[in-house]
Amino acid sequence: MYETMEVYPSSWMFYLFFIFLTAFAFLNMVMGRVLNVLDEEHQQALAEDEDHVDINDVVLELHELKATLARVESLLPNARSQ
Repeated sequence: MYETMEVYPSSWMFYLFFIFLTAFAFLNMVMGRVLNVLDEEHQQALAEDEDHVDINDVVLELHELKATLARVESLLPNARSQ
């Protein structure tokens, strides 16, 4: 660098530009890889969450079962009396 600056005094601009450009490219690659890994982890977490049952769904199903049981119980005395 110092040898070229003796011949071309404004060559420091090229070196500065080159350093910033390569730093930006390297940072961009690193951030791309980090975001890719985070996206893969997020997709894996979503897939695992699909296996778990939501408590609200369980409560709703329980209420439906209670209502069905109540209807069946209300029909039983009528069936016995006939």
